[in-house]
Amino acid sequence: MYKDMKRLVLFCCLCLPAGILSAQQFPEMGGRMYTCDSIRSVPERPWRAAAEVFGTNIFIWGVNRYVVGEDFARISWSTIKSNFKTGPVWDTDKFSTNLFAHPYHGSLYFNAARSNGYDFWESVPFTVGGSLMWEFFMENEPPSINDMIATTAGGAALGEITYRLSDLFLDDRSTGKERIGREILAGLLSPVRALNRLITGDAWRYRSSKGRAFGYAPVNFTINAGPRFLAEQEHSSHGDVSLAVIFRLNYGNPYEEPAFSPYEWFQIRAQVDLLSGQPLITEFNTIGAIWGKQVWTKEQRTLSFGIFQHFDYYDSEHIKGSKMETGPYRISEAIAAGPGLLYHKRATPADRVDIYGELYANAVGLGGSLTDYYRVGERDYNLGSGYSVKTFAGITYNKRWTFLLNLENYHIFTWKGYDPDTDFSLVDPNTFNVQGDKGNARLAIFSPKVVYYSRKKWNIALSYRYFSRDSYYKYHEPVQSSTYDLMLSWGIKI
Repeated sequence: MYKDMKRLVLFCCLCLPAGILSAQQFPEMGGRMYTCDSIRSVPERPWRAAAEVFGTNIFIWGVNRYVVGEDFARISWSTIKSNFKTGPVWDTDKFSTNLFAHPYHGSLYFNAARSNGYDFWESVPFTVGGSLMWEFFMENEPPSINDMIATTAGGAALGEITYRLSDLFLDDRSTGKERIGREILAGLLSPVRALNRLITGDAWRYRSSKGRAFGYAPVNFTINAGPRFLAEQEHSSHGDVSLAVIFRLNYGNPYEEPAFSPYEWFQIRAQVDLLSGQPLITEFNTIGAIWGKQVWTKEQRTLSFGIFQHFDYYDSEHIKGSKMETGPYRISEAIAAGPGLLYHKRATPADRVDIYGELYANAVGLGGSLTDYYRVGERDYNLGSGYSVKTFAGITYNKRWTFLLNLENYHIFTWKGYDPDTDFSLVDPNTFNVQGDKGNARLAIFSPKVVYYSRKKWNIALSYRYFSRDSYYKYHEPVQSSTYDLMLSWGIKI
């Protein structure tokens, strides 16, 4: 029992600092099996869900207003009236706020409904309502178009992920210290769900079954850490050296299920950079199945097709001493979805080779890209929409040696620009309603990786990533740049 709890605690403590994590291809799809002997159905509680969405906003506003002392939280009936009169605009908050923090904020609304008996689709309207309330009532700045989009769509993605991960820790058969530990870990992943378990008494009620919301799912979690070198530009030996920590998680197995519904399968990858000038969270990626099914199977080969939701976030900062005036790369797709194909050829005793392949094509409803010119408020990036294409391939021999080859291409178009004669020093950041520099930006990421897996669950990996950026502006000169990073890491499967 305590060995199991040790694994649970270690899993949560390692994965939470990154904000939950991620995985692309991973050679062993089995992982630890979490079984649920009976699924517990929660009745729909619309008024409680709505009250928790309302209460979440009031609590966060109160912290901003009375603890942090943020100016935007000084609201009144006059500011609310002004927000309705002005209407939604494209805001000028920083990259991490708009494209990472707001999706997490939305996940709280989503889980208020999810933990009160609603399914994935039924929880989305509560997320929309919470976002509208915040934008129009809880700030003295005009409501933000991009915030409402990112909070709703990104909130659904992160909300379902955190809800399902919190479910892995719950076990109503446990008691004492183990029970307390499980409830705390589940609550850290999904705070609103923890609140509901306290309100209903489920947090301490003993049952003869685990009482989880989902059946069994194979879960595979690894953590790697090691030195990372990020070059200021291609062919340069100058750059940032950091201690990078990479988290990967696979939930479910699309190769064994004949069909899958929202987020019965998802993967997460996150990277945290320590002891450097780079952002703490430099990468956060998720892919979750909205719908899918097996379309072909023959012997050890399986092909699945589905519609997948994507959330991608890549961030870098200006490297100290660099001649470049901007960071090496920056891209995001807070709301993106599209079709995907997943192929798997399983190893046999006679043929000890596993082969993996994934191909995705997405429409991006809201994304962000690095800009070389636009500087208003905290904005040093452009917003827009576009498309992305990704392909991930891997081959594993004898479950020990793995070679991975990933290619990602993001293309973001900024439609609503500004007059080229604009003097930014005279602009009011709260009412300057543009997406950024009119034009388009493309970021391509090419990444080969070699991994050795031991029989004792540890691994050693060597990876190289090449980032190629092409930005074209209507009123400015185009900018093309490229950079790379190298990382040698040691990791363990938990």
